[in-house]
Amino acid sequence: MHTFGLVFFSFVAAFWVFHGLRAAYGATKLPWMKHFAPAADAACPSVSLIFAARDEEEKLPAALATLAALDYPHLEIIAVDDRSQDATSRILDEFSAAYPRLRAVHVSEIPSGWLGKTHALQKGFEASSGEWLLFTDADVRFKPDVVRRAVALAEQHHLDHLTLVCNVEMHGFWEKTLITFFGLAFHLATDAYRVSNPNSRAYVGVGAFQLLRRSAYQAIGTHRRLAMEVVDDMKLGKLVKRAGFRSCVAIAQEFVTVRWHAGAGNVIRGVTKNFFAAFG
Repeated sequence: MHTFGLVFFSFVAAFWVFHGLRAAYGATKLPWMKHFAPAADAACPSVSLIFAARDEEEKLPAALATLAALDYPHLEIIAVDDRSQDATSRILDEFSAAYPRLRAVHVSEIPSGWLGKTHALQKGFEASSGEWLLFTDADVRFKPDVVRRAVALAEQHHLDHLTLVCNVEMHGFWEKTLITFFGLAFHLATDAYRVSNPNSRAYVGVGAFQLLRRSAYQAIGTHRRLAMEVVDDMKLGKLVKRAGFRSCVAIAQEFVTVRWHAGAGNVIRGVTKNFFAAFG
């Protein structure tokens, strides 16, 4: 029994070391945002940044402050209030009054056959006009030139879809441990560096940052194809890749930051929700 246990744990250790090194190697093959100069004004197509917000009064002001500081010449921001019960609606209305590039859309109820977030993103799309769509979340913080850099990367690589692995703000031992473990598992499961290979079936979609050509989004059926998806971000990446469009994952580092879940309990609940949704 002692020998069996030693062999078993040796095998487990070898598995994590091998695949951990493979994931680390894969990360080095991904494009890094810092290596792409911001696109000049003349090379900037119109972009519609779209996000859904539900009861986000705590994190929303900090995220909106970074949106206000975005340096991009042809940008509109569509913020969809998804039936919030706190001050989210008021915050969005006040911000839109002071910041003309932001438009607030309010949803009071959702139709049958939809989840709240996917319905809100669909309504955001319907209110948008950009050549490119940038789907994000209500608690994400951006560096001012991140959209210019993302557009430059997408144009240079002739992409239809670009998603970014962002910087996750972590506090405390367990939060850091659990999120780091989940991040490693994510890289092991997705093979992110293979996404840009048109012959690979690998796909990735990160909810914090998904830049997508409007024409490609319409071709895959918009969020109507994702109406009841809990992990709609990953499934959006899957639809893009399965439709034959060019997709890519890049490393954002400090250009995109999010406090994913606060506290170990919330991390476990969030990962559990995504795990069960991913396996149907």
